[in-house]
Amino acid sequence: MVTKILTVFLLSFFIFFNVLAQKQKVWFDTDMGNEMDDIFALTRLLVEAEKYDIAGVSSAHFNNADMLVFDKWNQYPTKGINTVKISQEENEKLLEAFKMMNIPHPMGADRQMGRAWGEYTPRQSDMTKKLIEVVKALPDGERLDVIFIGAATNIASAIAIEPSIAKKMRLFCMGGKYDAKKKVWNKDEFNVRGDLNSINYLFNNQDVEWYIMPVETCIVLTFERDATYSRLDSKYPIENLLKQRWIESNPDDKTRIIWDLAAVEAYLSPDMAKVKLVKTPPENHQHKVKVYTKIDKEAMFNRFWEVLQNYRDKK
Repeated sequence: MVTKILTVFLLSFFIFFNVLAQKQKVWFDTDMGNEMDDIFALTRLLVEAEKYDIAGVSSAHFNNADMLVFDKWNQYPTKGINTVKISQEENEKLLEAFKMMNIPHPMGADRQMGRAWGEYTPRQSDMTKKLIEVVKALPDGERLDVIFIGAATNIASAIAIEPSIAKKMRLFCMGGKYDAKKKVWNKDEFNVRGDLNSINYLFNNQDVEWYIMPVETCIVLTFERDATYSRLDSKYPIENLLKQRWIESNPDDKTRIIWDLAAVEAYLSPDMAKVKLVKTPPENHQHKVKVYTKIDKEAMFNRFWEVLQNYRDKK
């Protein structure tokens, strides 16, 4: 009898210990090539990678109508541009600097879901294949947290290809506009316009648990150029990439809003952001999603530099 009780106790302790030791699986999807804030956002996650099980880092396109009429988009010539390839290359540069190329880093779709007039035909890619594989392999009761800070093409496409994965993920994104006082949505925002079809697809799917960081909330998180340069030590490959990204993308901007970092920090440090349950836009299926309505910009700013310094000290 004593032996049986001891066996049950040890088995229960083993299961309990494994649950506590289990790291949250996270997937990160980014249009890294578009602006300079993405690299700060992904860096924020990777400097504390040991706390999570990073299941993948994927690339998103940043196609937009301006590319059809202008010779350049940011620093890139638009002739023959392949935006998802640019994002993929930037992702790999950062992963290599972190010596984390072992993290799966599949390329995403090269264009929006559906067609210019709508529709929800998914865009299959290496990213959707790998994401579906990861989610379907999750044990019962476990979910994958997916952070996406560009167009929603890859995430929406994966769900459209394999609808059963929707309930096994939690989505966290930066994009869209929401007026908390008037309770009004506005889809006139770059990430949303990058693939309006995929956003509508997600809004119409009541199986999706979704946390949204609208631009009105994260607009307060700004970095000063010269102060940022002075904090970054170029002898460290990661910090050199952060500085070079600003120099290459926005050298004349004395201040930049680091939009995507706010979404990542709100995920990593929930105490730094306020969340409100909000009804989806009236043109979409009516249910509720979670919207960040306020962030602690000073705490987020300080946390970024603190963890980056800690990472440097470890090296």
